[in-house]
Amino acid sequence: MKTVLRILGLGLLLFGQPRFLSAQDAVKCRDVLILRDGSRFHGQLTEMNGDSLLFHLYTGPNIRVYSPQVKRVIQRCKGRDVKRPYSFKEKGWYHHTQFNALVGQTYYNENQTGFQIQHSSGWMFNRLLGVGLGVGGDFFSPKSDSEVATYPIFAETRGYLSPRPVSLFYSVGGGWALTGHSKNSRWGYVDSWKGGWLAQAIVGYRLGNHFSVQAGIRLQQKYREWTSIWGSDSGKGSDSIFQKRLILGLGLLL
Repeated sequence: MKTVLRILGLGLLLFGQPRFLSAQDAVKCRDVLILRDGSRFHGQLTEMNGDSLLFHLYTGPNIRVYSPQVKRVIQRCKGRDVKRPYSFKEKGWYHHTQFNALVGQTYYNENQTGFQIQHSSGWMFNRLLGVGLGVGGDFFSPKSDSEVATYPIFAETRGYLSPRPVSLFYSVGGGWALTGHSKNSRWGYVDSWKGGWLAQAIVGYRLGNHFSVQAGIRLQQKYREWTSIWGSDSGKGSDSIFQKRLILGLGLLL
Protein backbone atom coordinates (compact mmCIF):
# COMPACT_ATOMS: atom_id res chain seq x y z
CA MET A 1 0.00 0.00 0.00
CA LYS A 2 2.83 2.41 0.82
CA THR A 3 4.43 1.73 -2.54
CA VAL A 4 1.17 2.44 -4.37
CA LEU A 5 0.72 5.70 -2.50
CA ARG A 6 4.26 6.78 -3.32
CA ILE A 7 3.78 6.02 -6.99
CA LEU A 8 0.48 7.87 -7.00
CA GLY A 9 2.00 10.90 -5.25
CA LEU A 10 4.91 11.00 -7.71
CA GLY A 11 2.48 10.81 -10.62
CA LEU A 12 0.45 13.70 -9.29
CA LEU A 13 3.61 15.76 -8.77
CA LEU A 14 4.80 15.14 -12.32
CA PHE A 15 1.31 15.85 -13.67
CA GLY A 16 1.15 19.19 -11.90
CA GLN A 17 4.69 20.36 -12.65
CA PRO A 18 4.16 21.44 -16.29
CA ARG A 19 1.20 23.57 -15.25
CA PHE A 20 3.34 25.25 -12.60
CA LEU A 21 6.10 26.04 -15.09
CA SER A 22 3.59 27.31 -17.63
CA ALA A 23 2.08 29.69 -15.10
CA GLN A 24 5.52 31.02 -14.22
CA ASP A 25 6.36 31.56 -17.89
CA ALA A 26 3.11 33.43 -18.41
CA VAL A 27 3.98 35.96 -15.72
CA LYS A 28 6.64 38.04 -17.47
CA CYS A 29 6.13 41.18 -15.43
CA ARG A 30 6.11 41.79 -11.71
CA ASP A 31 3.93 44.79 -11.00
CA VAL A 32 2.71 46.20 -7.72
CA LEU A 33 -0.72 47.82 -7.44
CA ILE A 34 -1.04 50.20 -4.46
CA LEU A 35 -4.49 51.45 -3.48
CA ARG A 36 -5.35 54.59 -1.54
CA ASP A 37 -6.49 52.53 1.45
CA GLY A 38 -3.00 51.03 1.75
CA SER A 39 -3.71 47.67 0.07
CA ARG A 40 -0.96 46.21 -2.10
CA PHE A 41 -1.39 43.60 -4.83
CA HIS A 42 1.36 41.78 -6.73
CA GLY A 43 0.78 40.59 -10.25
CA GLN A 44 0.57 41.93 -13.79
CA LEU A 45 -1.18 44.98 -15.22
CA THR A 46 -2.96 43.74 -18.32
CA GLU A 47 -5.34 46.50 -19.37
CA MET A 48 -5.94 50.23 -18.81
CA ASN A 49 -8.78 52.50 -19.89
CA GLY A 50 -10.03 55.90 -18.88
CA ASP A 51 -11.90 54.80 -15.74
CA SER A 52 -10.32 51.55 -14.55
CA LEU A 53 -7.53 49.02 -14.91
CA LEU A 54 -7.43 45.22 -15.00
CA PHE A 55 -4.86 43.52 -12.76
CA HIS A 56 -3.93 39.82 -12.87
CA LEU A 57 -2.93 38.52 -9.43
CA TYR A 58 -0.17 35.98 -9.00
CA THR A 59 -2.69 33.85 -7.11
CA GLY A 60 -4.79 33.51 -10.25
CA PRO A 61 -7.84 35.79 -10.41
CA ASN A 62 -8.19 39.08 -12.25
CA ILE A 63 -9.46 42.16 -10.43
CA ARG A 64 -10.78 45.39 -11.92
CA VAL A 65 -9.95 48.53 -9.97
CA TYR A 66 -11.36 51.98 -10.68
CA SER A 67 -8.97 54.91 -11.12
CA PRO A 68 -10.02 56.90 -7.99
CA GLN A 69 -9.02 53.90 -5.85
CA VAL A 70 -5.50 53.70 -7.31
CA LYS A 71 -2.65 55.52 -5.60
CA ARG A 72 0.26 54.12 -7.61
CA VAL A 73 1.27 51.32 -9.97
CA ILE A 74 4.91 50.19 -9.93
CA GLN A 75 5.77 48.55 -13.25
CA ARG A 76 8.89 46.41 -13.27
CA CYS A 77 9.08 45.13 -16.82
CA LYS A 78 9.30 46.40 -20.36
CA GLY A 79 8.08 45.35 -23.76
CA ARG A 80 4.71 43.97 -22.77
CA ASP A 81 1.55 44.62 -24.73
CA VAL A 82 -0.74 46.55 -22.40
CA LYS A 83 -3.82 48.11 -23.91
CA ARG A 84 -3.52 51.84 -23.25
CA PRO A 85 -6.07 54.47 -24.21
CA TYR A 86 -3.42 56.68 -25.79
CA SER A 87 0.22 56.64 -26.85
CA PHE A 88 1.27 59.95 -25.30
CA LYS A 89 4.85 59.78 -24.01
CA GLU A 90 4.73 60.40 -20.26
CA LYS A 91 8.50 60.40 -19.68
CA GLY A 92 11.27 62.03 -21.71
CA TRP A 93 11.64 65.18 -23.78
CA TYR A 94 8.61 67.35 -24.52
CA HIS A 95 8.08 70.31 -26.87
CA HIS A 96 5.05 72.60 -26.64
CA THR A 97 4.29 75.53 -28.96
CA GLN A 98 1.42 77.84 -28.02
CA PHE A 99 -0.54 80.46 -29.95
CA ASN A 100 -2.45 82.60 -27.46
CA ALA A 101 -4.63 85.69 -27.34
CA LEU A 102 -3.80 88.21 -24.58
CA VAL A 103 -7.10 89.65 -23.42
CA GLY A 104 -7.18 92.72 -21.19
CA GLN A 105 -6.43 96.43 -20.96
CA THR A 106 -3.50 98.53 -22.09
CA TYR A 107 -1.45 100.83 -19.88
CA TYR A 108 -3.98 103.56 -20.73
CA ASN A 109 -6.95 101.43 -19.56
CA GLU A 110 -8.13 100.73 -23.08
CA ASN A 111 -9.61 97.33 -23.89
CA GLN A 112 -7.37 95.63 -26.41
CA THR A 113 -6.54 92.05 -27.33
CA GLY A 114 -2.93 91.23 -28.06
CA PHE A 115 -1.34 87.95 -29.05
CA GLN A 116 1.47 85.72 -27.91
CA ILE A 117 3.63 83.02 -29.46
CA GLN A 118 5.79 80.92 -27.16
CA HIS A 119 7.64 77.63 -27.23
CA SER A 120 8.94 75.55 -24.34
CA SER A 121 11.01 72.37 -24.24
CA GLY A 122 12.04 70.24 -21.31
CA TRP A 123 12.08 66.85 -19.62
CA MET A 124 9.14 64.95 -18.12
CA PHE A 125 10.20 62.91 -15.09
CA ASN A 126 6.76 61.30 -15.05
CA ARG A 127 3.22 62.17 -16.07
CA LEU A 128 2.75 64.60 -13.17
CA LEU A 129 6.03 66.51 -13.22
CA GLY A 130 8.30 68.01 -15.84
CA VAL A 131 10.61 71.03 -16.04
CA GLY A 132 11.71 73.07 -19.02
CA LEU A 133 12.76 76.38 -20.55
CA GLY A 134 10.88 78.60 -22.97
CA VAL A 135 11.10 81.65 -25.22
CA GLY A 136 8.50 83.66 -27.08
CA GLY A 137 7.11 86.94 -28.27
CA ASP A 138 4.39 89.02 -26.58
CA PHE A 139 2.48 91.77 -28.37
CA PHE A 140 0.25 93.36 -25.76
CA SER A 141 -0.82 96.35 -27.90
CA PRO A 142 -0.34 95.41 -31.57
CA LYS A 143 -2.47 98.36 -32.77
CA SER A 144 -0.47 100.95 -30.87
CA ASP A 145 2.94 102.45 -31.62
CA SER A 146 3.30 103.70 -28.04
CA GLU A 147 4.21 100.33 -26.56
CA VAL A 148 6.85 97.85 -27.69
CA ALA A 149 6.78 94.06 -27.87
CA THR A 150 8.49 91.93 -25.25
CA TYR A 151 10.46 88.72 -25.73
CA PRO A 152 10.29 86.44 -22.69
CA ILE A 153 12.82 83.89 -21.50
CA PHE A 154 11.36 81.69 -18.76
CA ALA A 155 11.54 78.44 -16.81
CA GLU A 156 8.48 76.32 -16.21
CA THR A 157 7.14 73.23 -14.46
CA ARG A 158 4.23 71.22 -15.85
CA GLY A 159 2.30 67.99 -15.57
CA TYR A 160 -0.66 65.98 -16.89
CA LEU A 161 -3.24 64.99 -14.29
CA SER A 162 -4.83 61.83 -15.69
CA PRO A 163 -3.89 58.85 -17.90
CA ARG A 164 -6.59 59.54 -20.45
CA PRO A 165 -6.78 60.60 -24.11
CA VAL A 166 -8.06 64.01 -22.95
CA SER A 167 -6.11 65.09 -19.87
CA LEU A 168 -6.12 68.23 -17.78
CA PHE A 169 -2.64 69.77 -17.60
CA TYR A 170 -0.97 72.62 -15.74
CA SER A 171 2.02 74.86 -16.42
CA VAL A 172 3.56 77.44 -14.10
CA GLY A 173 6.49 79.61 -15.19
CA GLY A 174 8.49 82.72 -14.53
CA GLY A 175 11.47 84.61 -15.90
CA TRP A 176 12.54 87.82 -17.62
CA ALA A 177 11.34 89.59 -20.77
CA LEU A 178 13.50 91.71 -23.05
CA THR A 179 11.99 94.63 -24.95
CA GLY A 180 11.86 95.31 -28.67
CA HIS A 181 12.82 98.75 -29.96
CA SER A 182 15.08 100.45 -27.44
CA LYS A 183 13.66 103.85 -28.43
CA ASN A 184 10.55 105.13 -30.19
CA SER A 185 8.65 108.39 -30.58
CA ARG A 186 5.29 109.10 -28.97
CA TRP A 187 3.33 112.37 -29.08
CA GLY A 188 6.40 114.57 -28.94
CA TYR A 189 8.36 112.30 -26.60
CA VAL A 190 11.18 109.80 -27.10
CA ASP A 191 10.72 106.58 -25.10
CA SER A 192 13.49 104.26 -23.94
CA TRP A 193 12.38 100.78 -22.85
CA LYS A 194 13.68 98.22 -20.40
CA GLY A 195 12.40 94.72 -19.74
CA GLY A 196 11.24 93.22 -16.47
CA TRP A 197 10.09 90.10 -14.68
CA LEU A 198 7.23 87.90 -15.83
CA ALA A 199 5.05 85.17 -14.37
CA GLN A 200 2.35 83.01 -15.87
CA ALA A 201 0.04 80.18 -14.83
CA ILE A 202 -1.79 78.06 -17.39
CA VAL A 203 -4.31 75.22 -17.19
CA GLY A 204 -5.82 73.40 -20.12
CA TYR A 205 -6.53 70.10 -21.80
CA ARG A 206 -4.21 67.91 -23.81
CA LEU A 207 -6.29 66.57 -26.70
CA GLY A 208 -4.82 63.22 -27.66
CA ASN A 209 -1.10 63.19 -28.36
CA HIS A 210 -0.40 66.45 -30.17
CA PHE A 211 -2.89 69.24 -29.44
CA SER A 212 -3.93 71.39 -26.52
CA VAL A 213 -6.33 74.15 -25.55
CA GLN A 214 -5.36 76.39 -22.65
CA ALA A 215 -6.28 79.39 -20.53
CA GLY A 216 -4.40 81.25 -17.85
CA ILE A 217 -3.02 84.53 -16.62
CA ARG A 218 0.10 86.43 -17.65
CA LEU A 219 1.82 89.10 -15.54
CA GLN A 220 4.52 91.27 -17.14
CA GLN A 221 6.56 94.15 -15.77
CA LYS A 222 8.49 96.60 -17.99
CA TYR A 223 9.78 100.15 -17.76
CA ARG A 224 9.68 103.23 -19.98
CA GLU A 225 11.86 106.34 -19.66
CA TRP A 226 10.55 109.28 -21.66
CA THR A 227 12.07 112.62 -22.71
CA SER A 228 10.46 115.52 -24.55
CA ILE A 229 11.76 116.09 -28.10
CA TRP A 230 11.77 119.83 -27.28
CA GLY A 231 14.61 119.37 -24.81
CA SER A 232 15.13 118.30 -21.24
CA ASP A 233 13.51 121.50 -19.95
CA SER A 234 10.18 120.40 -21.44
CA GLY A 235 10.05 117.32 -19.29
CA LYS A 236 11.27 113.83 -18.72
CA GLY A 237 10.27 110.97 -16.51
CA SER A 238 9.72 107.25 -16.23
CA ASP A 239 6.79 104.82 -16.07
CA SER A 240 6.50 101.36 -14.58
CA ILE A 241 4.10 99.38 -16.77
CA PHE A 242 2.49 96.29 -15.29
CA GLN A 243 0.50 94.14 -17.70
CA LYS A 244 -2.17 91.71 -16.47
CA ARG A 245 -3.66 89.66 -19.27
CA LEU A 246 -5.92 86.64 -19.65
CA ILE A 247 -4.45 83.91 -21.86
CA LEU A 248 -6.66 81.96 -24.29
CA GLY A 249 -5.19 79.77 -26.98
CA LEU A 250 -4.28 76.59 -28.82
CA GLY A 251 -1.10 74.53 -28.71
CA LEU A 252 0.91 71.90 -30.55
CA LEU A 253 2.65 69.11 -28.58
CA LEU A 254 5.55 67.04 -29.86
